Amino acid sequence: MFTQAQKRKLHSVHSLLIGREFLGEIETGRANVKFAFSPTTATLASEKIVLTGTFSVKSGGGTRRVNKVNATLLATQGGIQSAPPTPAGATDSMLGAVHSSPLPATDATGSRGYVGVMYFKLSALDGTKLGVPFDLSSVQLNVRLNPIDETARTLQFWFSVAVNAVQGESPNRNLASQSLSEINKLLTA
Repeated sequence: MFTQAQKRKLHSVHSLLIGREFLGEIETGRANVKFAFSPTTATLASEKIVLTGTFSVKSGGGTRRVNKVNATLLATQGGIQSAPPTPAGATDSMLGAVHSSPLPATDATGSRGYVGVMYFKLSALDGTKLGVPFDLSSVQLNVRLNPIDETARTLQFWFSVAVNAVQGESPNRNLASQSLSEINKLLTA
């Protein structure tokens, strides 16, 4: 049996935001295994957005889970299509956070700017316990935000506000707290 140190390292996995979950596949060579990261809370730690939830893998007819997995936001990339719609209850100060940018105006900046991809660092996972033949001790979770449902669209809006409030040119702790509160409501609804 291979130990975690003997296995080939898996450096990153790609996922899509569907509803409240980040869903993707890991190619193992033999077959692809489906995974889900299901965040249940969003917090601010050391001036970084951290999602905490369950990482699960479906393979061989069963599902294996690890609870209390942290995903720390490392970076984001702007989207290139229309900005996410404004959800009910959003105030002008919140809208300003997602619809303003110091970057040059393009199709995806200024009033049309928003977060389209998020890059997270996952806490160490044990590939053996998850049934994945890789070293998962240092995996980056790449999340594409191209929502196909209302929950994902609303989460994309609040992630955009939170990212700008935390990492923008003028960080705003109060707005960060408000937007993380909205994200937490959606994650537990």
